[in-house]
Amino acid sequence: MPHLHTRPGDHDATVSFFVVRVDGPEPRLSYHLHRRARKLMMFGGHVEHDETPWAAVRRELVEESGYQPEQVRLLQPAVRLRRLTEAAAHPVPVLSSTACTSADPAHFHTDLLYALVTAEEPAGAPDTGESTDIRLLTRAELDAVPDGEIVEMWREAGRFILDEILPAWEPVAMDEYPIFG
Repeated sequence: MPHLHTRPGDHDATVSFFVVRVDGPEPRLSYHLHRRARKLMMFGGHVEHDETPWAAVRRELVEESGYQPEQVRLLQPAVRLRRLTEAAAHPVPVLSSTACTSADPAHFHTDLLYALVTAEEPAGAPDTGESTDIRLLTRAELDAVPDGEIVEMWREAGRFILDEILPAWEPVAMDEYPIFG
């Protein structure tokens, strides 16, 4: 998706997520080789004008990973606000960050990162034009990826998910958080 904001200093709202596979002897974190950056990154993309960040996560999940929302569970802290009157409560992200893009250091992405878990293969494939070079990495394999082949902040986020979030947060159905609007 192209940037919605293109002037120097503009910020685009983005969402991202890792899928953690828990069907093996140890958890494996999903990365894909980003087609333009040519580095390992998490899945995700821009929030469209007509969608909430949570709707964007659900859309990007299908487009980039081939998973359907019912195939994965969202990791959430045990203590969280679950319902609001007259508003949609959105899930708690693992990380909220702002960074400049590699293509334009005067352009920023403000991102909400989520962690999803599953014990199965995706029902589908990534959409046409999306990266199909998807890798499942254990903690040791993540540490061993050469520096030039991965976006370092996403390696750090992956470590945080495997080391801290996965053992502490509970998996919930993605439908616990409905799409608003």
